[in-house]
Amino acid sequence: MTKITNIKKFAEIFGHCKFGIGYCLSFGICLLLFSLAGCASVTIPNYIRDEHPYRKTFYAPFGTVLDAAVHALEDSGWKVAKTTEPSVFERNKDTDKPGVKQILLFTDVRETALIFGTRYARMNIYVQSAADNSTEVELRYLTVTSASLKNFQNYRNDRYTEKFFTRIESLLK
Repeated sequence: MTKITNIKKFAEIFGHCKFGIGYCLSFGICLLLFSLAGCASVTIPNYIRDEHPYRKTFYAPFGTVLDAAVHALEDSGWKVAKTTEPSVFERNKDTDKPGVKQILLFTDVRETALIFGTRYARMNIYVQSAADNSTEVELRYLTVTSASLKNFQNYRNDRYTEKFFTRIESLLK
């Protein structure tokens, strides 16, 4: 009996419902479910801007480091979706120097189901040679977590980055 009186008090406090208590409650529950299960569109760009890049220099030829980076990605379950010339997206002073090689790798989007949403992740790997037979690898990581009505972006993943660079070092030995 107390539940019914509580519902009646709720209706009295928040306004009278001319259609009846049951109709008002079902409308309120539907409204609540709709707001919790809202749709948020997610767009994951191919190119990840230079928000929080991780860089490491390896003292090995460009081709060897590039192969090791691709294998390190594949070993951890990532797939290279596309490669391109980085100058399409950004200008670098070092590209004017003769003999500088560079490539930008785009990974596929990785989707992870969460309790209250979905997390999407993508990486860009920027590989660039230097004059002293060294190669710099830059990792850019983006996760977009889609909750019920809002998307959250994060450009960091310190734990994976350490594993990635350690794996490249082990493949170069």
